[in-house]
Amino acid sequence: MKRKIVSAILAAVLVASSLAGCGNSGAGTKNETAEIGQNMESAEDTGTAGSVAEAEESMQDTNPEDITGTVVIWDWDGGTQQKYVDKFNEVYPNVTVEVQDVAWDDYMTKLQTSYVSGMELPDIILGEMAWRGTLFEMNICENLEEAPYYLDRNDMVPSSIPLVSDQNGNILGVEMQVTPAGFAYKRDLAVEYLGTDDPEEVGEMIKDWDAFLAVGKQVNEKSGGKVKMMVSLGDVLLSVINQNVVDYVDGANVDITEKMSRPLDITMQMRDAGIIGNVEMYSASWYSAYASDEYLFYEAGAWCPPLVIVPNDPQGEGNWAVTMPPEGSFNLGGTTLSIYKDSKNKEAAWLIFNLSIFQSRADPICTILQEITAVISHITAVDIPPWKRRVLWISSSADRVW
Repeated sequence: MKRKIVSAILAAVLVASSLAGCGNSGAGTKNETAEIGQNMESAEDTGTAGSVAEAEESMQDTNPEDITGTVVIWDWDGGTQQKYVDKFNEVYPNVTVEVQDVAWDDYMTKLQTSYVSGMELPDIILGEMAWRGTLFEMNICENLEEAPYYLDRNDMVPSSIPLVSDQNGNILGVEMQVTPAGFAYKRDLAVEYLGTDDPEEVGEMIKDWDAFLAVGKQVNEKSGGKVKMMVSLGDVLLSVINQNVVDYVDGANVDITEKMSRPLDITMQMRDAGIIGNVEMYSASWYSAYASDEYLFYEAGAWCPPLVIVPNDPQGEGNWAVTMPPEGSFNLGGTTLSIYKDSKNKEAAWLIFNLSIFQSRADPICTILQEITAVISHITAVDIPPWKRRVLWISSSADRVW
C-alpha cells in the first residue's frame, strides 16, 4: 500500500514539476550561480563593451517607425501575449507580430517535430520551466550574450541566471518574470483556527515544517477533521522539492536520493498525520478548492493572484493574505523568452525583449505587469519609476514575500 502511495505522490510531483517548475531541468541551481559567475568572462572586455555600446547607440538612433519585419511567437496564453504586442506596436507600428496559439501540453512536442521535419519554427520560443532543460539542449536558441544582442548578465536578477542558462553557462533565454512563492491563506479560516490573520504572526506559527505539522494537527483536531492545511500532498512535495536546492546531476551521475529524500519524508509525515487533503494536484477539484472553506494554505507564486486565485474564488476579495512558507520562499514556475537561432527577424525579435523587459521604454508594459503581479527579472526594469506593483486581493504584506 505504501509503495502505491509513494508512486502516486511521485507521479503527482512529475505533473506538478511540469506545470510549476522542475528541480534541475538542465538549467541549473543556486549552487551553479556562483560557479557561472566565477567562470564567465569579464564584462569589462574592451571588444564586448564596445559592441554593447554600439548596439545600444544604434537602437536609440533608429526611428521606431523605420523598423519593419514580421515576428512569430508561439504561446499558450495568446490573450496575455497580445496585450504585450499591442503595447509594442504603439512604439514600433511597422513590425508585425503574429501570436500563434499552441496548447501548453503540445508545445514541446510541436517544437521538436517541427524542427526535425524541417518546418518553420517561431522567431520567439517560450520556455516553460517544465521543458526548459530539453529546449536548451536542442541547440536551437541563440546565445543572448553574443551579437547582435550583447545581453549583460550583470543587469539580470542574479537568481534568474542559472534558470536561463544551459549546462555550459550560456544564457539562452530571459525570464519574463521571476517567480518567488508564498503561502496564500484565507483570513477568516486563519482567525477561526489560528487565532490571527496577521501575515507575520501566521508566518511565525508555520516557520518550519515541524511547526507546520504541529499547527496542522491542532487545526485538524479543532475542526473535527474538516479543515486541512493544504489541498494536495503534491502541494507539500513540490514546495519542499523547490526549497531543496541541490544539484543532483553531476556529469553522468544522477543522485536522486539527496534531492528527494527530505521532501518525501516531510510529505509522508503530513500524510500520516492526516492534515492534507486528498485531491489530485491541478485537477478540476484542486482549482475549485480555492473557493472552499476546507483548506488553509495554498502555494502562491507571484503570478497566482490574478491567474489562479481570482478566477477560482471570484467572491473572495478581501479574504486572502499571503505569508512566508515554512523555511522560506522558493521559485515556483516561470517562462523564458528565447530567440530561434535560424530566425530571419532576430533584431526585430530582440526589440520585443527590450521593450517588455529591459529598457526604459518598458513603461507602457507596466500596466500589464501590474495585472499579473509580475516580478521583473531585469534590474534596469525593476528600477523604472512607474514600476509600482499593486497586488490585488492580497494584503500589502505580499511585497515582503514577492
